[in-house]
Amino acid sequence: MTRKPPPPEWLFLLALCAVSALAELGFVIVNISSLPVFLKFGLHLPNLPGIALAAYYLVEALANSPMGALADRLGRRRLMVLGTCLSILTCLATSQIHTPVGALSILGVTALVLLLRALDGLGAAMLWPNVYASAADRVAPERQAQANTLITMAYMATIAIGPKVGGWLNETFGKSFAASEPGRYVPSFVFAAGCFAATSVLSYFIAPRRSEAHAAPTDGEHAPVSKSALLDALRKIPWLLGLICLIFVAIGLIAPYAKPYFMERFSISEESFGNLLLAPAVLIGLVAAPLGRLADRWGKTQAIQLGTALCAVALWGLLFGAHQNLIIVFGTLMGVGFVLAFPSYMAYVAEMAPEKERGGMIGAVRMVQGIGAMLGSILSSPLYTVGSGHHFIFYLAAGILTLGFILSLVVVKPRKLTS
Repeated sequence: MTRKPPPPEWLFLLALCAVSALAELGFVIVNISSLPVFLKFGLHLPNLPGIALAAYYLVEALANSPMGALADRLGRRRLMVLGTCLSILTCLATSQIHTPVGALSILGVTALVLLLRALDGLGAAMLWPNVYASAADRVAPERQAQANTLITMAYMATIAIGPKVGGWLNETFGKSFAASEPGRYVPSFVFAAGCFAATSVLSYFIAPRRSEAHAAPTDGEHAPVSKSALLDALRKIPWLLGLICLIFVAIGLIAPYAKPYFMERFSISEESFGNLLLAPAVLIGLVAAPLGRLADRWGKTQAIQLGTALCAVALWGLLFGAHQNLIIVFGTLMGVGFVLAFPSYMAYVAEMAPEKERGGMIGAVRMVQGIGAMLGSILSSPLYTVGSGHHFIFYLAAGILTLGFILSLVVVKPRKLTS
């Protein structure tokens, strides 16, 4: 039987961007948009969102490298389809969870939620390394960086619209239920399952069965991280790793609770909260490329320090601001700070590492990011209930970002390019 030739490179890349966008829309709706309000308001388990997100982060981080290696043996298509099918099942199962009554019921529901989040993390680990590896397999080496940028832009766009879509679905199709009932949030979970189903079908038709044509670039972004590489990075750049860990602890603290916190504080609906995030997302998208050029021209040291400062100022502004429209202003400022600081930080680390160690060094940085986000998410659950207004974790995160800015002034210094 004659094997069907692969699609043209541009058509393949377009389909892979669709896979990235659909999958990330599903993950954002479930983990960032709907799950926090579903657990807090629908299941009346306000301490669970942070722990649930930490379970997702933990399994995804631990499984990324093994799933990438397994795909090299079994084929990318098989892992991508299995991973998205796993996420379909977790979405549908989550939508059927009812409000627990009694201590044993609460324990059972908590265990089920954590199990489903862990399985969803495994599904993500089956998908994402193989999305980028598929691009490396099929796209010519001289165009692989552009391909990765397009894939990243596709899922970043869906991160921006995820809260809006999730809120609109719940308020439009779940309006027969009160916000305190689990049925209110079923539409968004079912829609997310549909996103994963479409991702699975696309993956089946376009993902390569096995590694083909081109070798994957070893830029460290999606490469496995060995224990020796992590220990080497800890020995060579301990303060830089400490800085990125601090920043991602702050992100992990606020990520599970940002949506319910601002909904309660400003008495706004899910959809209204999503609307407030659309303008910052568009503005950040418009200035992302110019900011990258500014960082290259101005210097990575200054970009890291200014970006970190903007993030800290923006979070303090959100906490002291008295009007919901300030979410647009300070949300944009925080996004600009992150876009300015984070790519510059990664480039700074890459520049200071010898070429043969660069991939391992960047991989170690990404692992520390994940550890920081996971620690922040774990801490957010018990700390969220401190105080009547639930402000404590946000003040703590703002304080950590401020400390990160001060640390950046000390440890991030201009360096010559390492050969």
